[in-house]
Amino acid sequence: METGCQHPLCRGTVPRVLEPERLCLLHFLRQLDAQCSEIRRETLLGGLDGRRRVEINEFLSTRAIVLAQLATSGTRLRDDTRPCLLSVFLTLINVCERVARSGVEERPEPAFGHVQAGMAAAMRQRA
Repeated sequence: METGCQHPLCRGTVPRVLEPERLCLLHFLRQLDAQCSEIRRETLLGGLDGRRRVEINEFLSTRAIVLAQLATSGTRLRDDTRPCLLSVFLTLINVCERVARSGVEERPEPAFGHVQAGMAAAMRQRA
């Protein structure tokens, strides 16, 4: 039995993966995007202690798993929903990186800098 979205005036159906949330895909993505914005603001203000950073990382990890399940579970995604899902997933990744950097005074070198340099060298050799 399909359940309906709990958002007022929404008649969308809730995918199985989102049943605990009781939100249709569109409202789940909007809510997650808004939550990521709040976390981003929180990191910009600074003062994240270790406990709060762990809470945020757990939240982001669980949401990333839900997004991956939505994308791979066979849920039919409309053409206009796919880019939205990918955009929110990218936002989630960026927020994750921002949280990881929030306690560090200096910005470290990119983790994959050596890979990018190697790829650039390989591309020059091919040309």
